Amino acid sequence: MAASKTLLASFRSLRRDRGFLKETMLHSLLGGVPYDFYLSMAKKYADTKIENIIRPVAIETFSKHLARKDSVFIVTASMKEWVAFWAKRQSEEVTVIGTELEVEDGILTGRLATPNCRGAEKAERIRASVNIHSYPEIYAYGNSGGDREMLALANYPVYRWDKIPEI
Repeated sequence: MAASKTLLASFRSLRRDRGFLKETMLHSLLGGVPYDFYLSMAKKYADTKIENIIRPVAIETFSKHLARKDSVFIVTASMKEWVAFWAKRQSEEVTVIGTELEVEDGILTGRLATPNCRGAEKAERIRASVNIHSYPEIYAYGNSGGDREMLALANYPVYRWDKIPEI
C-alpha cells in the first residue's frame, strides 16, 4: 500500500513539473543523437505532419494575420526547431519561441537548453523578445492551461478557438 501511495505522489509531482518530465523523456529518446540528424527529422515532420494536426481555423487565422502584415509570433512548449521549419515555410517574418534542446559538440545531450516554454515561461519569453507595449493590439491564441499567462498579455485572447475576433 505504501509503495502505491509513493508511486501516485511521484506521478502527481511529474504533472506539476512538466519540464522535468519532458527532459526525462528527451534524454531517453534523443540523448546522444547528432543534432544534424535531429534537424532532418524535425524538417521531415514539419513538411509532412504538422498541417495534419493544426486546426483548419488556426491555419486560416494565421494566414489572415500574415496577409495583414502583422508581427506573428508562435510561442510553443514544443521543440522550437520543428515548429520553426513549418513557420518559415509560411513566412520568413514569423518568429518562433519554443523549448530549445541543449547541444554539445553537435550532439543532443537530452537536456533542455531553455526552460520548458509553458505557463509563466511563455509570457516571460515574449516579454524578453518584444516590447509588447509597442503594439496597440495583441491577439493571442492558446489551447491548454499552459497558455493562460500568454493569453493574459493580449487584448484579444482566444482559448481553444472559441470566439475568434474579426481580423
